[in-house]
Amino acid sequence: MSDKENIHISSYKEHVSTWLALILLTFMTVFVSVFGAELRTLSVATAMIIATVKATAVGYYFMHLKYDPKIYKIMMATVLGLFVFFMLMITLDYITR
Repeated sequence: MSDKENIHISSYKEHVSTWLALILLTFMTVFVSVFGAELRTLSVATAMIIATVKATAVGYYFMHLKYDPKIYKIMMATVLGLFVFFMLMITLDYITR
C-alpha cells in the first residue's frame, strides 16, 4: 500500500461543523445541569450521554478515527459499550438505594 492511499483531507467545513456541534452539545449540558436540577438522576444520565456523544465526535472527526482500520472502530465501540453498561449499573444501584 503506497503512502498516497492513506492520505485523507478533511475540509474546513467538516471541522467547523463538528466544532459547532460540540459547542451546541456543551450548551445542552449546561442547560440540563442548570434547569434540570430537580431531575437528579435523569440530569446526570443526560449529561453523561451528551458527554459520550461529544467524545465520540472528537474521536471520529478530530482524531480521524473514521479513516482508521475497522479494528479501531470495533475497539472504540467495545469501550463505549462497556461505559454504557457500567453507567447503567451505577444508575440502577443509585436508584435502588
